[in-house]
Amino acid sequence: MTLLGLPFLLLLCGALVLAVAALLYGWNRWPRLVAWPARVACLVLVMVLPVAISGDGVNRYFGFYTSWDDLFNSPADQRLTAAAQTRHERVPPSDLSAGRAAAAKGHGIIIPWSMPGPRSGINRSGYVYLPAAYFAANRPTERFPVVELLHGYSGSPHNWVHALPIASTLDAEITADRIPPVIAVAPYEYDTHDGECVDAVDGQQNETYLARDVPADIASSFRTATSPESWATLGFSTGGFCAVNMALHYPGTYRAAVSLSGYFTALTDNTTGNLYHGNRGVREYNSPRWFVRHHPVRPALYLFASGGDHAAMRELAPFRHAVPAGTDLTVVTVPSGGHNTTVWNAALPPALDWIGHRLPAPSTPAVVESGQSSSTPVASPTAASPAPSGRGRAKHR
Repeated sequence: MTLLGLPFLLLLCGALVLAVAALLYGWNRWPRLVAWPARVACLVLVMVLPVAISGDGVNRYFGFYTSWDDLFNSPADQRLTAAAQTRHERVPPSDLSAGRAAAAKGHGIIIPWSMPGPRSGINRSGYVYLPAAYFAANRPTERFPVVELLHGYSGSPHNWVHALPIASTLDAEITADRIPPVIAVAPYEYDTHDGECVDAVDGQQNETYLARDVPADIASSFRTATSPESWATLGFSTGGFCAVNMALHYPGTYRAAVSLSGYFTALTDNTTGNLYHGNRGVREYNSPRWFVRHHPVRPALYLFASGGDHAAMRELAPFRHAVPAGTDLTVVTVPSGGHNTTVWNAALPPALDWIGHRLPAPSTPAVVESGQSSSTPVASPTAASPAPSGRGRAKHR
């Protein structure tokens, strides 16, 4: 039973009704030996269940946790675990069949996918969206640009399936010709602690995983565009920070970056641990506001914040002024709205349309002459500059 499903909420509400009814009916009717234990149990349930219902309401709104594994710090549900075991050798026939059936109705599909990371030593899973055009019989060799989706903390790729339904949103934008068909990939960004998508000093190499391993894995598994700058990043909250930071560091991979209610300075707190170990150079390198003052800015940037989200608005102004003149910069603010999925759902379609104008269109590799190799090399991600020495906040951030 999913934590975001209506049956779970109805179960909690039904249990509360039963507990109240049992308390009122049985208070003076229970036999003496069971009266006090039964009364205490019902009183506890009457106090605990409203809290659980309120917590479920918050969880359904923000999409923090979608399964019990998710709640207890397991980074993958059963479908993702199964996908990790299959090792992405090729799209399973069942998913191909489902994709063709969905494509016949004009819809793309989302499938779970494992994404091993040989460079970073990190192995995680996530979701991949394939557009209807991917399964078109008359486009069997067409290659598609990619949007990498980055979630907030605490969150997971499930947010892009439930709280921010990326499949239906992309379907609508593609059908309306506001964005060309794209592949989208939503990887896990961390295991149990927020890694801020950075290569920590003497710690996990999360940026290497997300900006090098994930693109390489998806390119080896799906028909992705092979030209440089064929990817874009899009994230909300902490994912917004990740989107901008990664695109600045890997301009050879990412043509554009979208931050929805993100921030632009490197953070550490009790959820991240000590990511930088006092290494000022690494911390500055992972602060987009510092980076744009000291390095060329090649990717296009789209920054969104809402007036009710005071932390995001405070972060936006100084970063906007730090971005050098001539940068492809778009800043969008709305007068009201907080730090939540309602705001991001409204902001998502225009952001995707903006990305669509900056990524290359789907393309078909050139026909090769007999006897020549038909393989097309995949552009290797290249950083703007090497990370400094050292291995290298509002939250539903």
